[in-house]
Amino acid sequence: MLVHPSLHGLDDTEAVLDWTKLESLMDEIYASKTGCPSYPLLTLLRSFLLGIWYKLSDQQLASSLARDLLFRRFCRLELSSDIPDATTLGRFRQQLVDHDLWERLLGEVNRQLEDKHIIMSEGRVNIIDATPVEAAQSGPGTGVDGKPTKDGEAGWHVKQDSRGKLKSTYSFSVHTGVDEDGFIHHQTVTPGNVHDSRERDTLLLGDEIELYADAAYSSAETRDKLVRFGIKDRVQRKGYRNHPLSAVDHQRNKEIAVTRSGGERPFATFKRLYGLARTQFIGLGKNLTFYGLAAMASNIRKGAKFLTLYDVREPTPTG
Repeated sequence: MLVHPSLHGLDDTEAVLDWTKLESLMDEIYASKTGCPSYPLLTLLRSFLLGIWYKLSDQQLASSLARDLLFRRFCRLELSSDIPDATTLGRFRQQLVDHDLWERLLGEVNRQLEDKHIIMSEGRVNIIDATPVEAAQSGPGTGVDGKPTKDGEAGWHVKQDSRGKLKSTYSFSVHTGVDEDGFIHHQTVTPGNVHDSRERDTLLLGDEIELYADAAYSSAETRDKLVRFGIKDRVQRKGYRNHPLSAVDHQRNKEIAVTRSGGERPFATFKRLYGLARTQFIGLGKNLTFYGLAAMASNIRKGAKFLTLYDVREPTPTG
């Protein structure tokens, strides 16, 4: 039977991974339960990725799975199959949170992309950065029980804008470590009032040859650590009262900025492409997992694009 060309829209995404390896990492979700889950774990995970790529809420995602043949094909749902509803999707997301699976899933995605020579594994640089994402509940109001509706696990992020004015956002902060191509290697989420530099060590890869970062990470401690680890220091310098930056440091910062700006790529993807400038869930755990899934989604789509554009393949054995 012929398949309409529009149904091949995610073939590159399908081809970039051995998806069964991701499924095996999720087996523990149902390890203590008898019987089979109502939907395959991989179907639910693929559904979440679609929801991120296409900016869909759980309700919208369930509706799209019911009517969109491309979505059904990607999630392995037959025309006669039942469709996971929003409640089922929400329960599965909570299982990912409870089992703290996002980091292992992201690690497996990256391992496979490295094996395919899509992600560079030797001689790579690490670019670390952070961005605030407004908390889903950030207003001053109260609920029907009289308690504040603010997300109690977020915090106030305060930053100077380009005009020197302070801007405050009640938010979480997403911290990432990416390579020059924008692939996310490490990521974490904190309350918005946690300073960027506090997550420096979390974002170190351990095998990078250079570390790029803005002046928020500049400190004697950072410089000493990079020397000990043999990592080239490409962290921008900052001036202090009575100790302004020298002309040499200004020039150095400009040179670093060219590469360092690549650390903002995932934030542009999250906020502009995926519509994630504001959190969709309450609490640190759910947002840590959700933005972890967004990191997976970003790397998978970028990897699929690289596979298509550059025809990256494993070398064929000879002899």
